[in-house]
Amino acid sequence: MFDNIFIASTAISSFNNAALLNPFFFVVALLTVPLLFIVYLYGYDIGTRFGWNNQDAEIKTGFWSAGALVLWMLLFGGNYAVIRDGISLLPLGVGLVLFLSMVVVANGVVRLKYLNQIRSKKIGWILLFVLLLGAITSGMMNWYGILLQISAVICGLIVGCRINRNASWFTLVDLIFGMMTVLILMQPEYFRFGQLGHLTMVHLLGVIVTGFFVVTSLVTKYVKPRGKIRQSAFIKLRWLFRIVTLLATILFFATESVPVFLGLLCSLSLLEMLLVYHSNKIPDTMFKYSWAWVLILSGVLMICPIISALGVMYLTFIPSKMKTTDFLRLL
Repeated sequence: MFDNIFIASTAISSFNNAALLNPFFFVVALLTVPLLFIVYLYGYDIGTRFGWNNQDAEIKTGFWSAGALVLWMLLFGGNYAVIRDGISLLPLGVGLVLFLSMVVVANGVVRLKYLNQIRSKKIGWILLFVLLLGAITSGMMNWYGILLQISAVICGLIVGCRINRNASWFTLVDLIFGMMTVLILMQPEYFRFGQLGHLTMVHLLGVIVTGFFVVTSLVTKYVKPRGKIRQSAFIKLRWLFRIVTLLATILFFATESVPVFLGLLCSLSLLEMLLVYHSNKIPDTMFKYSWAWVLILSGVLMICPIISALGVMYLTFIPSKMKTTDFLRLL
């Protein structure tokens, strides 16, 4: 009566719909907690065995995180057939993230001298062919998807090999995963995160917390404490930004709107800039902890435990530890 293929496709479609409407990423995160705990216990020993140290841990974490992001987007990302309309900015966002990630990867290959370890040029050409093949297959269903991703990969390789070898990756990697958070919210079904209009409280909280650590890592690194704001003005401005942030959060929960989310991040950044600038001193490792949590939470949202494990491993190379109250003081 029923064709076997029809039954199988119906079952798969039902499973996908159930996964889109429920916080599937959160369930996977709970299942990976034992793995991340083991990485936290033995991450420092594992890293040192592979040649990591406290000086280059940030560089290698950024390199491997960007590489994992490229492979995830090419092999496990969505396809352009799920785009709701023809004027969606998602393809451009995906292309930009791929380009910046390939800049980090290509620059890391040169900077970390991985090219010297590839003795045969054939291996390098094979790796490039596999990378381009992944870009082609990932961009299927639309011709512009294939061209866009191939162009992003090739241009990223060229630019990454030619930029200054001493360029800082911290901001670039931070912006890459910050953009990924916005893209996931723009088109959740593309990234198998959920379905826009049906995101649960867990989905929205995950996006907000990730955005908070993206903002915190940038603010605590580039804004220096001065302690020059008068106390009366500081209290008034602090409560003003708190109220604006709270209203933006409520509006975001009600609308799931990307512009509202960007406004929420802007209000958070102004609030944290005010608090950091008013302080006399902040912990030196706060931006490193925030950066590590950006990687951990981004891996959770993307259902990519490798990125989360790299973030946890980077935590083990930070000498001084921090408490949750240190971050709550920024609010």
